[in-house]
Amino acid sequence: MRIGEVLFFSPNFRFWDLDFDNTPVILKAFQDRVEGFYLAPARRLLSTGDAFACGLICAASIDFLAKFSLTEEGVGNRITSWLEQNIPVFAKPDPGNPSRTLARRFYDDFRNGLVHEGRIKNLGQFSLECKDLIGFVDAAMVVNPELLLDAISRAFHRYCQVLASDPVKCDRLMTQLQTDFQKEIAAARK
Repeated sequence: MRIGEVLFFSPNFRFWDLDFDNTPVILKAFQDRVEGFYLAPARRLLSTGDAFACGLICAASIDFLAKFSLTEEGVGNRITSWLEQNIPVFAKPDPGNPSRTLARRFYDDFRNGLVHEGRIKNLGQFSLECKDLIGFVDAAMVVNPELLLDAISRAFHRYCQVLASDPVKCDRLMTQLQTDFQKEIAAARK
């Protein structure tokens, strides 16, 4: 995010604040980014009943967290694995196609539909009225974005606890952040 001439990594950390020799600062900045750019805005959208926009941010949150917490090759495998490992309902078989999980269906219809076409494909829907995180109305998969956001938030907080206690996973995160944001870091330091 850019404000004036300053590039921000998160609401409270500029890219030039990122000192990769200081692990606690990087972890705090990472937490600030996820909370400030993804989870808090999604919560604000829920307060106004904007289920679709909240669901869109949830899909982006899952994408971002999977990128940094898993090593699977391929976006689809990474996102599917993240969902199955962090939100158990997604590990269940898809009733419309039992050879795939609900995670794969979410990736194909929700994530890919939203990212590539700005819509959810194959009758998929977000609804705040759905009592469960995932429900079905005939052939339509319905996802409650409020419950999805709660599950993502819990998974994110568990991941932060792992980062604080597992140096290997923490080093992987730091390396991936440096790789993915190298241009922004370099631009901020000019």
